Amino acid sequence: MKVNWKLKDVLMIAIVSVLFGVVFLGATYTGGFLSGLLTPAGLTSLGYEPFYGIYFMAAAFAAYVIRKPGAGIIAEMLAAIIECLLGNYFGPIIILSGLVQGIGFEIIIALFRYKKYDLKTMCLASCVCSVVTLVYNLFISGYSQIAVPVLLLMLAVRLVSSIIFTAVITKLLADKLAKAGVLNGYAIGQNTAVDLEA
Repeated sequence: MKVNWKLKDVLMIAIVSVLFGVVFLGATYTGGFLSGLLTPAGLTSLGYEPFYGIYFMAAAFAAYVIRKPGAGIIAEMLAAIIECLLGNYFGPIIILSGLVQGIGFEIIIALFRYKKYDLKTMCLASCVCSVVTLVYNLFISGYSQIAVPVLLLMLAVRLVSSIIFTAVITKLLADKLAKAGVLNGYAIGQNTAVDLEA
């Protein structure tokens, strides 16, 4: 697949990265607050799960709008870097998390050769991303020490969050912007990608 990156694609990724980097930071501090409230019940890690779908939105938005290989991965990593620079208390490790999240979302989009972007595909990509990131958390974040029933609850909440934020809200936001003419210069606005939805 031949990919021609243009300056406008780079600018879009830069804008998406900055905007979602700020949003990510807000989600992190909100998740931290909720985790504190859940600590007495022994569910500290569950506090971040309702917001996990927000963490995948940079990848989803960039992939959906630009529709070129790597767009989601690059945007997600840059957003994580921005979040880190803004003061995320987890430190540089979130850059690796950004890479995993970007890859996790883009796996399904790549399987469809960057040509299918209907709601079902976005939901599937979001769910795969949820599973990939939870597996990553098992090794990197110490989630392997969490009881299996709690892990399953965390995965369920993460899946719901990703469907709502990563698939539905991201797609709705991009579609509204495209309809308003803001994204005319991109694949989403020009309808250059083939919708393979049956």
